Amino acid sequence: MIVGSITAYRTLSGDTLSFRFETSKALWQGYNDETGAVSPDWTVASNQPTIIPKAFSARLGVDVAKTGGGSWSYNGTIITFDSGTGISTNFNGSFKINLATDALTIIKNLASSTNQNGDILTYVANWDNGFAEQAGGQIEVQIDKIGTTPYSGIVNLTTNTLNETGGVTSLIATAVLLRGTTTMSSGFTVKWYKQTAPTMVIGTSNTLTVNRSMVSGKETFFAEFYVDGVKVSVYYFSVYDMSDPAQIVFEQKSSNARMDVNTPLEYYVKLIKTGAGTQITSTVMTATFYNSRRRQITPSASSLTQAAGTGTLVFGYADSAAIDSVDGLENYSLTAIIQATY
Repeated sequence: MIVGSITAYRTLSGDTLSFRFETSKALWQGYNDETGAVSPDWTVASNQPTIIPKAFSARLGVDVAKTGGGSWSYNGTIITFDSGTGISTNFNGSFKINLATDALTIIKNLASSTNQNGDILTYVANWDNGFAEQAGGQIEVQIDKIGTTPYSGIVNLTTNTLNETGGVTSLIATAVLLRGTTTMSSGFTVKWYKQTAPTMVIGTSNTLTVNRSMVSGKETFFAEFYVDGVKVSVYYFSVYDMSDPAQIVFEQKSSNARMDVNTPLEYYVKLIKTGAGTQITSTVMTATFYNSRRRQITPSASSLTQAAGTGTLVFGYADSAAIDSVDGLENYSLTAIIQATY
């Protein structure tokens, strides 16, 4: 079984580029509006997360290099950088870019008294897969309001990408629980799960080793944090395996980039043989839909249909606007987890 979600964009050359971000730290920050404290403090170098854009060629079976410079945006506005230092000349110098790789490091705190909602970082570049194909994506920096005592769990990864040919066959996920802005070293327990088997506990220590046998293309995991037997926080993270013999790829079908009231967002979904770059048509695909808070939903306007081995994935606006009965909030964004067997 191969698992994927929509983190790839359509290419036009007979190849498909699967775009992803590799991260060094959890992209989460909490703000205490009682004290003004921010945690973790991204002005401290050891806490700073770095985000590395990567593109994988299904035809070549390897990551490919970018051609020229890519473009980063923060909440829809292009980030500009000093050509000498690499520090951003807007957004108060909050970002620093590696001018060779376009890896982006957050060097100042984003959470503040005026910013206590999630932020979006977007990247796009041309990639050298024998052509000059454009691919990119967006990643959320989760920002939450925290009080003096509420708990917030996060997970740091040694890497989020496995690659057997590169010698990376496993990674370590480390659970960290914050109480307000204080990092707890004890007094909590953790349960680990895969999103594709959300009732099966796969670990109970504060660290989890993830190896290739646990990941099919892409797998989302989550950690539940408990204090005195009460669940106090949940954190989700994704792991990629770029060594798998097949990869799920997504090709944008609709011309629109977002859902609108009268316009769904549509993708073609294909299973591509890694290295050969050819489509595997004898496959069966299923989709599970989740809202912006990672809760599974039963869609009314979103669907996955399949014909001749190619799936058509539709995101309907009505599902994003629907009010979730559990917490009374709109679903807002939608995520589809695709499983393919062949």
